[in-house]
Amino acid sequence: MILVVYSRVDPASSNIGKSLVELIDFDLMKRGDYTFYVSSNMAVAETNENLIFADYIDLKLSKYLEFDEIIFVSRHSSKDGRKIFTAHVSGNVSEAKYGGKPSSLARASPLTIKNYVLALKSRIHTKPEFEFTLEATHHGPSEIQKPSAFFEIGSTEKEWRDKEAARIVAESIIDAINSQRRDWLVAVGIGGTHYVPRQTDLILSTKFTFGHNFAKYSYESLNPKIVLRGVSLSNAKYIIYDEKSVNSKIKNLISKVAEEGNLKVMKSKRARREYPLE
Repeated sequence: MILVVYSRVDPASSNIGKSLVELIDFDLMKRGDYTFYVSSNMAVAETNENLIFADYIDLKLSKYLEFDEIIFVSRHSSKDGRKIFTAHVSGNVSEAKYGGKPSSLARASPLTIKNYVLALKSRIHTKPEFEFTLEATHHGPSEIQKPSAFFEIGSTEKEWRDKEAARIVAESIIDAINSQRRDWLVAVGIGGTHYVPRQTDLILSTKFTFGHNFAKYSYESLNPKIVLRGVSLSNAKYIIYDEKSVNSKIKNLISKVAEEGNLKVMKSKRARREYPLE
């Protein structure tokens, strides 16, 4: 079972969560501060917690319900006010400014991320003012042991409360949960801006999916230990790097990690050319 968690204090999160509840047949269950809407292969949990600070929430919720993965639905904020759907894994490469612990990463759910992205891709034309992007690993919670992901709507109050946008996210989550396709190639991405454009292109157009992504701005803090941790928590067999944004230091780091982790390494251009989506 996959558990979707939404927060009452986040307008986008609550918008998506309520849309999900409208779309599924469920049994209502209240336990402590949580309300659960339980269906056959998924459940929705409602909480008062701010999700980026919800470390160990999977352990708390496991006391009431058995589940294998956890999806957080949330708002995305940015100064540029872009109308976007985003997906990423949570965690901190170095300091923990926005929840989680320093130098700590959550366990990733790359197969569900891929199936969600493809389901979203099939619907996004109905909301042409929006675009999709992956994001680099950032913010909390980092202390999550179940495979996890964040699916978000951005970037202003108007988009957070957009009922059509929320329904697209909710329908795509349901499709992802129901999808039987599991044969995706899992990679950790290195390089690019916060919105990792080459990794975004690859998840939309190739057989690859991504767990953790480490953006260029994290290079100063990036080290073999944290990259290997990201690989392990993503269950990745590949490292794909943005060839236009890596320097010799990062290339050496990638080589060291690949050797230690027995990983295949490739440039994003090669991945796009040799592994097209079928």
